[in-house]
Amino acid sequence: MKDLISLDSLTDIVSNSVGILIIFAVINLIHDDNKTYQLEIPIEHATELSPVFFISKDDHLLQMDTDKLFANATLQATNGAAANKRLFPLDYSGLLGKIDQDNGISFYARDTTEWDPFQDIDKRQSKLRQKLDSINPKTHFAYFFVYDSSENGAAIGSGFEAFRKAREYLKTRAIKTGWQPVNSEAPTHICDRSFSPRCAYLPSYLGSQ
Repeated sequence: MKDLISLDSLTDIVSNSVGILIIFAVINLIHDDNKTYQLEIPIEHATELSPVFFISKDDHLLQMDTDKLFANATLQATNGAAANKRLFPLDYSGLLGKIDQDNGISFYARDTTEWDPFQDIDKRQSKLRQKLDSINPKTHFAYFFVYDSSENGAAIGSGFEAFRKAREYLKTRAIKTGWQPVNSEAPTHICDRSFSPRCAYLPSYLGSQ
């Protein structure tokens, strides 16, 4: 009995551990080339709005036409390319796809050269600006799958700066945003909400809200 931890001691240990994790999550700063990125926890909330999906990687943004992507994936599955969880081309801006029971359709972003550079947000007539402007805040919100680092592991050139820039612009148009971090081992995936709790895509509160 002497070797057992008392309930009060165990409570203190758990409370301190949780507190430390929260502090690290909320005040997580990335420093790179004199730039500071403050990463916020995605605190999501329910909404009747529908998501418009984007992938943010290597200073580029890709809007996902889910109708076209799902149609292409269905065609590939019919042809047998999706068997055994194999990767298959989606004929959409360099994306590869994979179908499995856990994630629905996973999207692997290998090449971003055809995507829109996030700097185009500042260009009024750019295709990216037009895509963002086409989102109706009364019916839709923007949801971003954000690559948390570049291929060489640096913050600069990752998806965060592109995501932050897009979110700031969308906020000026009263468009809500949601996001989740992704990487090559845990890529973008889209599935039906009734299929799994992991398939919920919701807008997030900003730190200033």
